[in-house]
Amino acid sequence: MENVYDIPMPFSRLYNRETVVQLLLCSFLAAAVLWRGGKSIDATWILSGVTFAVVLLSTLSAHSRKGVPWVLWFPSIGMMLWIMLSYLNSTTANYGLDEVLRTSSFILLFLWAIRFTQREEQRFLQSGITNFVRVLSIVTLVACAIGVIVYVFQPVNRFVGTFFDARFHTDYWPNAWANYLLLVWPIVYYWVLSDWKQEATRAQRTASFAARGFVLAFILSSVFLSFSRGAIIAFSGQLLLWAGITYIQMKQRGVWVKIIAALIGVTFMAGLLFQFANTLRADMHEVLSVEQKVTFSASEGTSSVSERSAFWQQAFSLANQKPAFGWGPYSFRFVQPHLQHGVLATSDHPHNIFLKMAAENGWPMAFLFLLVLLLIFLRSIDAELRQERTLAPLGTILLVSIAGVISHSLIDYNLQFVGIALPFWLMLGFLAGHTVKPSDATVPLPLTRTVEMCFATILFCVALYEGAFLVTSSIGRHAEAAGETRQTLVWYERSVNEHFSRDLHLSRTNIHIQNQEFTTAERTLRDYFSQNKQDARAWKLQAEIYAGMNQYAKAIEAYETAYSYGKYNDIGITLGLVQSYAQNNQSNVIQARKQEFDELIKQYSNAILLNTHFITLSPNVEQFIELCELFAELYSDEAPVYIVYAAKADDHASVERQRLTARPPGFLW
Repeated sequence: MENVYDIPMPFSRLYNRETVVQLLLCSFLAAAVLWRGGKSIDATWILSGVTFAVVLLSTLSAHSRKGVPWVLWFPSIGMMLWIMLSYLNSTTANYGLDEVLRTSSFILLFLWAIRFTQREEQRFLQSGITNFVRVLSIVTLVACAIGVIVYVFQPVNRFVGTFFDARFHTDYWPNAWANYLLLVWPIVYYWVLSDWKQEATRAQRTASFAARGFVLAFILSSVFLSFSRGAIIAFSGQLLLWAGITYIQMKQRGVWVKIIAALIGVTFMAGLLFQFANTLRADMHEVLSVEQKVTFSASEGTSSVSERSAFWQQAFSLANQKPAFGWGPYSFRFVQPHLQHGVLATSDHPHNIFLKMAAENGWPMAFLFLLVLLLIFLRSIDAELRQERTLAPLGTILLVSIAGVISHSLIDYNLQFVGIALPFWLMLGFLAGHTVKPSDATVPLPLTRTVEMCFATILFCVALYEGAFLVTSSIGRHAEAAGETRQTLVWYERSVNEHFSRDLHLSRTNIHIQNQEFTTAERTLRDYFSQNKQDARAWKLQAEIYAGMNQYAKAIEAYETAYSYGKYNDIGITLGLVQSYAQNNQSNVIQARKQEFDELIKQYSNAILLNTHFITLSPNVEQFIELCELFAELYSDEAPVYIVYAAKADDHASVERQRLTARPPGFLW
């Protein structure tokens, strides 16, 4: 047989390009899940390199000759083009490049997965799918084991698996972890049962089921320990979807008794593991009450529901304001505060995947994604209903997994985690390829190879260019944290051409303000405004620059913009605005707006007393107290009211901060 890889036959299986692609993807997938869930920026940049390698090797492979149906290829390429155009038209261009790289990379890998599942060499195909399932399942078990250790020995009161950053005490992501498990638990089921053979004796069958059921129960208990109400709802929906498909497939209805008995057994084991983990934790840290979470009487109350509803309405409104290309990737965190109505009721995303796409990238982007999903779902459901029932049908497994993530993404969004999004898009591609028919019209191979290779090369070059600046700006941030101002500015100046600058120019500006270098600070702030004029923080710094130059009329104008954009997130903006009016001898304006300011003070007071979104741990408390003292001076007849506000805030913040300080430390870090 001709060796298509031009490698001596004994080594061709080991070194052929398709095997390298699988090894590369599986290795990166494991690293992404185990290292903070792939949340960090470096995971996105590595993803771009991995994608380039996959597309290049697949293009050169003699076996990569299957086309992609045009009904999937054109919408997918359209999504890539649209998010790039959205970024080029972004109103918040200092952020969002990472989303462009991630989304585009995932789409390219999605197209690779479609072609991979159409391989004629069934043994190679089955081996590849098996490797993916095995790696993902083992990695998930390892992540769960690590999660148990973290849950028992660390103060965080919800199970997070490996979705945490040990450097920061607030960077734990239990909802993202729950979303990940919704994706992978059917895969683990497939892994533990796909090779199950009926043992000779009843005792052997019982022992085999118990061992396999324990593995699945361990995964499910990790879902329950995340205390995610949304995940439990999505999990229930997955079971109903699976049951519906199975019911139609089955000819022998009596098998349901065995299925229900097995489900009860696994659920019982999961409950025991849930209780066991909480018992271990209870000796060291507080355990959340299931009853309080179910009845919405936990510390966050019903805010998670009411705020989500507000986010959806705000995202819909923002999408309609810029229906073509949206406000830009990752713009929601900057433009949503313009419509905000409650203290700290803000978010990085609208907690709905389609509304996020519509608001940030335009309605066409959301429509294209929905179109791809509907095409795949409808075809896969039709295909599965035509199949005979097996113990672990791969098509149904993939369908249930993807449905779980999508349903959860309707009330939360966690696909910014590479550890979730990478297996999601690969599995979506496997499912799409699983339903391709010989009669489907496909896009000519030369066109697909050329277009995809061009996109992969562009992404890789952009990642390389921006990667150098990521290193220099990171060194600058570490220097700033260490208080080395001069070194900080040196490294920041070397990073000024960075397009994915994030808060770089704000940091430069803030340093110059602290050094009383207001002219230089104004110049560096212009670098930020050239990319983003929607950020209340930038307008506040602009106002502080003018105030430092005693140009109070200009300071008031800048403070007013900052106030309209961020008054509910930073009470310091209101403090600066009132101080500037007083310095500019405009007490009449303060008097005219006193009722407005008083209402804002009441809202912040309530938020501090309830510790809404941990506001007592923020500088808002000190600035709130200073604002109350200022109003007590301006309106001496109402001074007792403002003094009481300040005293309550100070007392409650002290209690909350002492409680946090007195909390038992983590035993791991």
